[in-house]
Amino acid sequence: MERIAKWDNTKLVLITLVVICHFYENYLGSSRLVNSLFFSVYSFHMPAFFLISGLFSKRTVNEKRIEKVTPYLLLYLFIKLLGWLVLRVIQGDGFVPIDLFRESGVAWFVLALFFMYIITFYTKRFRPAYVFTLSILIALLAGYTNADINLFSWLRIVVFYPFFYAGYVLSLEDLAKWMESAVLKIVSAIGLAGYFIVCYIGIDKIFWMRFLMTGRNYILLEHGALYGGLLKFGAYVVSFVLVFMFLCVIPKRRFAISALGERSLGVYVFHYVFINVYIHSFLYKYLFHNFPNTWLLLVSLLGVALMLICSLKPFDRFCRFVIANKWKLRE
Repeated sequence: MERIAKWDNTKLVLITLVVICHFYENYLGSSRLVNSLFFSVYSFHMPAFFLISGLFSKRTVNEKRIEKVTPYLLLYLFIKLLGWLVLRVIQGDGFVPIDLFRESGVAWFVLALFFMYIITFYTKRFRPAYVFTLSILIALLAGYTNADINLFSWLRIVVFYPFFYAGYVLSLEDLAKWMESAVLKIVSAIGLAGYFIVCYIGIDKIFWMRFLMTGRNYILLEHGALYGGLLKFGAYVVSFVLVFMFLCVIPKRRFAISALGERSLGVYVFHYVFINVYIHSFLYKYLFHNFPNTWLLLVSLLGVALMLICSLKPFDRFCRFVIANKWKLRE
């Protein structure tokens, strides 16, 4: 089956944003621009990833192909163990605990994909409008919990599931037709630029709401925890609109680097290992203190470079080996 360039381009841009923002995360509070970029990107990049995953889940879900889903658990365990090993090396003889059942780092994404597929195996039999509405309501109410949200990353799964399910029920062909409108492309480009400008101007007043974009509960909100459900509903509306606008502006033409989008999973699995090394190296503070005017650009370029490194074939081949349909499962 021939790959569609638009979706490779989309995944390439998204995974680049993921890597760059994971660098930014260590500099939050250092400048208005960092906070604005972080908040803007987090408003749509993970929702977009889940919606795209849902778009291409149809065959696996409809045929209930559990053997296609189980490898995500293997990737989850690999990311956890790799991260633990790197920290052991970095921290020397210091004790670094590992908890395979709780996850607040990058491994949560592949764990969430596993559970979202499993959930959709059973929700597919019901009316999409009912399932989507119920998934939103459950997510809004779940934000009020005091429970351990890192246990199997369950709250993030609940919060981001509506995007995955929306992708599952949407028609890939119809969506592609909608996004080809020249007017929509222009409006979307203006809308995305306008959203960033609004975030930049008002970031001091809205940055406390960043937890709404990252699948956390309302307890972490500095203001308005009582009205967290209403705030989260607004965040859903904003995220769905931003995702659609983002998809509209991505070109459908194939470029020389479009093929790298096919390797986005390998980038996700391995990139944070290098970021961990960076955080514990002299570069972390060196760039910030010695290049006060250009450090953000340098960090962004580091993110792009790291994405290119993790897009190399050895990383991609490893992930393909894990997710290949060669695992024998008992009935």
